Amino acid sequence: MTTKNEFAIAEQRLQDRLWRLHNLYYIVDKAGKKSLFHLNWAQEQLYQDLRYCNIVLKARQLGISTFVTILFLDVCLFNSNVSAGIIAHTREDAQQLFSKVKFSYDNLPEALKAERQAFTDTVGELRFSNGSMFRVGTSLRSSTFQYLHISEFGKICAKYPEKAREIVTGALNTLAAGQYVIIESTAEGREGFFYEMCKKAQEQKAHKARLSPLDFRFHFFPWWKEPGY
Repeated sequence: MTTKNEFAIAEQRLQDRLWRLHNLYYIVDKAGKKSLFHLNWAQEQLYQDLRYCNIVLKARQLGISTFVTILFLDVCLFNSNVSAGIIAHTREDAQQLFSKVKFSYDNLPEALKAERQAFTDTVGELRFSNGSMFRVGTSLRSSTFQYLHISEFGKICAKYPEKAREIVTGALNTLAAGQYVIIESTAEGREGFFYEMCKKAQEQKAHKARLSPLDFRFHFFPWWKEPGY
């Protein structure tokens, strides 16, 4: 039987987001096995350095998008009436990212799922009983999000320039102060919106410029920092 003290400890732990990120969510690891999610060095550094607007230049296979899916799922579960969205590079990537969200939710403790029931009204979308919503797609037009992630934006800019322009003039142009956006990609040449945004954010960081709520913080995770490489 669970004691009052054990209930108090559990309640206290559930109020700690970092504890939740390390103890509540399961993923399918690189070996194809169900594994409890733990922040790696890049994910933890990004988590600690997050601000409202973030742009991430990174090496491949560092798990940044996996981290964002877990973070945004946690935000939706533990905050009411929040909207989170991910714009993916391709339809296949969108399906893969949404499957990660769904897998992590499906493998939550049953008591938590009972408190935060999820409903799927459309493909790539979860709506929760607390009024929050998580959507993944290749385009999220006519939607307002408090949390937005753009995955592999460099590839979008290189291969689909019109789609990149739509994202910049649509989703990013309507971004209000106090909303969170995380844009990440590997490097894809020296032109396009992602390159220009990285260049500007990198220069501001080098000059230690004071950032406004709508300026992007530059995050860089090179391959040579990854022990696996």
